[in-house]
Amino acid sequence: MSGLAAWVVREWAQCVPGSRDPSARILFNLQPDQVVQAEVDQDKLLVSLRAPVTTNTTTSLELVIRRTGGFQEPAFKANSQAARNEMHYEMRSGTITASGFFRTMDAAKVPDDIVRQMISIFSGVVDFQHDIVQGDQFRIVYEAGFRDGVLARNGRVVAVELVNRTQLYQALWYGGADGGNSGAYYTFDGRGMARPFLRSPVEFSRLSSNFGWRIHPVHRQWIQHKGVDYAAPTGTRVFATADGTVDFVGQQTGYGNIVILKHPDGYSTYYAHLSGFAGIQPGQRIRQGQMIAYVGQTGWATGPHLHYELRFNDVPQNPLSVMLMEPVPLSGRARQRFLSHVSDMLSRIHVLRGIEVESSLG
Repeated sequence: MSGLAAWVVREWAQCVPGSRDPSARILFNLQPDQVVQAEVDQDKLLVSLRAPVTTNTTTSLELVIRRTGGFQEPAFKANSQAARNEMHYEMRSGTITASGFFRTMDAAKVPDDIVRQMISIFSGVVDFQHDIVQGDQFRIVYEAGFRDGVLARNGRVVAVELVNRTQLYQALWYGGADGGNSGAYYTFDGRGMARPFLRSPVEFSRLSSNFGWRIHPVHRQWIQHKGVDYAAPTGTRVFATADGTVDFVGQQTGYGNIVILKHPDGYSTYYAHLSGFAGIQPGQRIRQGQMIAYVGQTGWATGPHLHYELRFNDVPQNPLSVMLMEPVPLSGRARQRFLSHVSDMLSRIHVLRGIEVESSLG
């Protein structure tokens, strides 16, 4: 909070002993870099104060405090009011450098919440911990709401393009016929981005053992490895790779601490050698990408890692191949409406293909 804002808060608190107006107590919760606007008269007495309460991309809710009393007996009245934000489309592009994906995104001034959205959008086809290499390219268009020329809130990624090892990946947000929030991401030609299973169930990891036959690290026998192993530090978060229901939480021989999820159409996933669970219970519904546990070294494990299995009708499958099942594309009138919606965002992506930008285009 700036010195002026702190002075205003003290001034108001003195005028309203005990903070009798509960709606105004939000002032004591202001965070660094939040913008507070104060109006004072020629005697430097507070006339009015505006401070943000909550905000989303399109609307800001402001606390407004106005002086209603005179010089001798100052009094203030507080109320909240909504104000429309200015909507901009922010555009960013760049090429991955030797410093890596995340540092390149920082250098291109891509906000962290937009980076997280990009990773989530492509999580069914790209593993950002392992697949991204120097020379890959990205182009992003996203919403941003501004209030009085100041960024209020970044919004949704509306179009994104990624060139990964010469493979082109594209995604565009489409709200459907009503343009609402119940939409989804599609490729530029109308194929859905959502996949039944994520590429990786654990963040910041490396694949340490693949699916198939191997020498068991504990028993030293040639046996089939029913899943894949991801080496990661103890405590690393583990995520559900698909929507499902918790079937088992506890311990099993060899697996140590394990979570088993049941999914539609006969699929199930196993997450083993865990150090702990993320407060989940049998029968609980789980969303794709929801944190369910933490990497550990329980059971027959020689080091901290996640053992991950994908089964169909209880028969182990190779998770790295089954995860790439293609979704059904749009067709008929739905496809026609989608293609007519695409043109504006495609024009912005075309601009980014030619130049790397760090400025916004409203």
